[in-house]
Amino acid sequence: MKVALEKLKIDLSIYPRSGLSEFNIGRLVAAMKTGAKLPPIVVESGTFRIVDGRHRTVAHERMEHREIDVTAKSYKSEADLFADAVRLNIGHGQPLDQYNVRSAIIRLTEYGYTREKISDIVRLPPEQIAKIERGFASDSTTGRPIALKGGLSHLAGQKLEESQQKVNRQYGGPKATFYLRQLCELLLNDMWPQTTVFAQEMDRLCELWSKIKSKKDGEAA
Repeated sequence: MKVALEKLKIDLSIYPRSGLSEFNIGRLVAAMKTGAKLPPIVVESGTFRIVDGRHRTVAHERMEHREIDVTAKSYKSEADLFADAVRLNIGHGQPLDQYNVRSAIIRLTEYGYTREKISDIVRLPPEQIAKIERGFASDSTTGRPIALKGGLSHLAGQKLEESQQKVNRQYGGPKATFYLRQLCELLLNDMWPQTTVFAQEMDRLCELWSKIKSKKDGEAA
């Protein structure tokens, strides 16, 4: 059926992704401009909350479409709705990254799903899910498990303060050495951005590392 775009609702509490991909949206818009027809999005009956197809919805908005094809589904609980959102987002379109899958495992566990049921939803064997769970950090106040970005796996088992959790959520993904090596190559080959902002951040990096190294050297003495 067709539904007016203005009736659709975005509920971040049931959205299994940490953000939107502008590349994916642009790809969908380009496809529609060449005549491609996108699959219907999935919404919850009655509320019209988007269960699957947020990127497609935004693409339709940018094409200034007034209506969109949807498939409406009913759910017994909020847990079942979230589980279906994860299942559908893993099944097609832009794949969920490792961080989003780990976060979904935590949420599904809190909803009471067994490891075997979670395995069916996220399409990973139970033994791999068990391994993933051993790689979680935890909230320093509540003890709630926290999924870590790939480059921060060395923090597994540690208790994170709110400021650390924020950095984890915003972290790009690769290990810190990846970024440092990239910076070194830029500097060695005179390819670094010659801007005031870059210089300020490099000064900040050098100052922070100097303070940390001095502290560590003092503790080791």
